[in-house]
Amino acid sequence: MKKSEFIEYVTDKTGSTVKYTGKFFDAFWKGIEEQLKKGEEVCLTGIGTFRIKKRPERKGVNPQTKKYITIPAKKVVVFKPSQSFADRING
Repeated sequence: MKKSEFIEYVTDKTGSTVKYTGKFFDAFWKGIEEQLKKGEEVCLTGIGTFRIKKRPERKGVNPQTKKYITIPAKKVVVFKPSQSFADRING
């Protein structure tokens, strides 16, 4: 499902406007992004938790040249679903 399709789905379910739903959706994700940049976790009860995980620098191999390379350290966003959310998906 694309962002526009999701916004249309939420609009249909809530009776809101596409414009308002789009603004809400953008603000919602911007809020999550800002908290993660600060190093904070974002816990949405009944849905799950977003957090930043630091991936250390590591060695790798370039598959084309077969030479060893250093893959730099970076931060990645991880999402852990709540147990109730996982149960709803699997049940």
